[in-house]
Amino acid sequence: MESPFVSDESLAHQFQTTGDKQAFSILVSRHKDSILRKCKGYVKNEAAAQDLRQEVLIKLFLKMNSYQNQAKFSTWLFSIIHNTSIDYLRKNKRSVENVLIEKLKDKLVDLVEDEDEIPDVLSIQILEDLLEQLSPQDRTLLVMKYREEHQIKDIQQSLGLSESAIKMRLKRARERINKLHKKYKNSPIR
Repeated sequence: MESPFVSDESLAHQFQTTGDKQAFSILVSRHKDSILRKCKGYVKNEAAAQDLRQEVLIKLFLKMNSYQNQAKFSTWLFSIIHNTSIDYLRKNKRSVENVLIEKLKDKLVDLVEDEDEIPDVLSIQILEDLLEQLSPQDRTLLVMKYREEHQIKDIQQSLGLSESAIKMRLKRARERINKLHKKYKNSPIR
């Protein structure tokens, strides 16, 4: 029986140190629906999302010893979900950029200074241009921070970057977004 008082991090540690399969089973039970939702957010297809969830769970099992309990388990798990989904999209020649644009479009208004609303057409143009300028790691960083709303400390541990590097990359991304917004604000697209 699953105990709601045992943290994910404790269960992960228990599995790592003792090989307790029940601890892993509890983690899977807690996160399987969330994994499916997040995978479906990338692939927009129930059957493909279920296949991806299975692949994520296999990777989770194989990579459990690499979890260092310095970030939240859910943040670490998200990086596995994200990378597995992006790999799937690339293998199936679907546009990774379109998926990332869709994921970030809702949050764009929070990143642009002095704007309460940005038309969808303008949001898409800004994000397309921004994503061309960013590395895959920076794209992941934006999704983790602004779409998934992970804490800097957790992102730091998950991506293996220093806190200052993450803050600087986020600051530069926000600056680029605002620069692109100003560029397109008065363009004929509107």
